[in-house]
Amino acid sequence: MSLGSDLIKLQETDLELAKLGKQLGSLPIIDELGKKRAALTKLRAEATRLLAVRKDAQIAVDDLDEGERACHEAAAAAQARPVDPSDYRAMRDLEEELSNLAKRLERIEFDRPEAREALAAAEERERKLADYIKRFEAAIVEDTRSARDQASAIQAEIDELSLRRSHLFGRLPEDVQGLYERSSKRFKGLCVERIQGNVPTVCRTALQPASMDALRHATDYAECPYCHRIIVVNEQE
Repeated sequence: MSLGSDLIKLQETDLELAKLGKQLGSLPIIDELGKKRAALTKLRAEATRLLAVRKDAQIAVDDLDEGERACHEAAAAAQARPVDPSDYRAMRDLEEELSNLAKRLERIEFDRPEAREALAAAEERERKLADYIKRFEAAIVEDTRSARDQASAIQAEIDELSLRRSHLFGRLPEDVQGLYERSSKRFKGLCVERIQGNVPTVCRTALQPASMDALRHATDYAECPYCHRIIVVNEQE
């Protein structure tokens, strides 16, 4: 394989490595995963909020139940107290106490349906969100697996091409290695060009007869007199 052919293949390999590196760093699924994880954080925050709402609703129902129990116990205790029927004031106080307890029980019965409805609604919202989060987490796990597979496939290509590059670069003479590295950095990876007729394939500036004559005397490569890239003269395998 000629030196010119090695230079062409080395540049092709470097360009492909740069392309794959960019792909690896900007996989669409990685970006989507980031968005989904951010969304999951918000969903979990909402789940925490709904948990607090449901607990408050449960406390409201429990308070009504406890209030009802306390009223019944108070009524039973009041009725069990010995009261002289002839004691008008004591009888009046008992009736008033029982009346107040009855009103409290009526209020509890009035409030209970709404409280239970609020609790049921809170439980339903919490359940639906929990189910949704479960499905969302499963989707993230699947996307993560897919992203890992895609990244592994690209990385395998990068590893293979890196070995190829090392082999190609190692075959170049030391001075050509330095020339290639400097030119590649200067021209952002596109430093080697072919010649088609009298026109370099990258800068596309037609060479004058004197420059073409100089190329014909070059062994494997020469410098473009216009853009100063490396022109491959001999690309034979």
